[in-house]
Amino acid sequence: MQYTPLLVFLTSFLVSLVSVPSIIKVANEKSLFDKPSEKRKIHTKSIPNLGGVAIFLGFYFSTLMFRVLCDSVELSALCAASVLLFFVALKDDLISTAPILRLFFQFLIAFIIVLVGQVYFYHIPFFGSDGIWAVIINMVVTLVFIVAIINALNFIDGIDGLAASISFCIFLIFGGVFYQYGENSYAFMSLALAGSTLGFLIFNWNPAKIFMGDIGSMLLGVFIAVFAIKLSNMEPLRLGLITVKNPTTLALALLIVPIMDMITVICIRTYLKLSPFNADKRHTHHRLLGLGMSQKAVTLTLVGFNLIMVTVALFTGCLKGLFSSLILVLLAAAFETTVIYLYVKKNKAAHSL
Repeated sequence: MQYTPLLVFLTSFLVSLVSVPSIIKVANEKSLFDKPSEKRKIHTKSIPNLGGVAIFLGFYFSTLMFRVLCDSVELSALCAASVLLFFVALKDDLISTAPILRLFFQFLIAFIIVLVGQVYFYHIPFFGSDGIWAVIINMVVTLVFIVAIINALNFIDGIDGLAASISFCIFLIFGGVFYQYGENSYAFMSLALAGSTLGFLIFNWNPAKIFMGDIGSMLLGVFIAVFAIKLSNMEPLRLGLITVKNPTTLALALLIVPIMDMITVICIRTYLKLSPFNADKRHTHHRLLGLGMSQKAVTLTLVGFNLIMVTVALFTGCLKGLFSSLILVLLAAAFETTVIYLYVKKNKAAHSL
């Protein structure tokens, strides 16, 4: 049906939008809050952290309503894994889970997606796709990638509206690309996630009335990871007058903000001999806040940077090989280095007074 994409988007948006006030009311009555008990947290009052439930409800209501899954084994495995992820994350939002146990469940979920759904990278440049060992290596890399993106989304969920805004833009672009290339099931799922995220974002925008919690960040992360894998495995794309010879470049551009932040934070923590799971205020958004920017300004800056990187990926997509990806990596490194330099410079100036 011609208007199905719009209906999928609007249905998930409305269900999510209507669900949030009820979730806030239940959270207030049952004292289900994210309390500002740690120094790294920005908010100063207790705020409900079950917004991911609204995203989950909006997405699944819409996809079931319009029979998006059909007979797709890979998408069915993905959705089954995401339901398991929902309960793991719900437990973590209500009662904190040990990082190692949470990581175990994340790999279990990724294992279901890769082994049952047969979703994995086919064209990793260093290993190829021929031969059993190449396939095994590609699957292992995919497992690590899925878990990494799940946690990367959780990493950037540190200020009002950031993770939801980035995710909304990512899913909207995924939906447009998949729809243009006839991958309707993937397109509709992307649009359903975009709609449900937008419905939540209205209440999560600064000052936030609710947070998405681990339910939201982990749910969005696993779908973003799988959609990026799907995009990377596609043949060269032609988007209007623009040719993208290496779709992996576009996938990288879409995920650049969470990937950039995660790599920077882990490198710094490792250098300081701290655990990668050691929560702190060394994220990109924390440094931008430290430069005097408001939460809204930080969110808009990082969303803008993400969209600029997507534009760069599209206009350098005609380059052969990994040149376009290398350009993105260099730009992201320059951006992150600049932010760190300005942050350190400002702190030194403040301490010298």
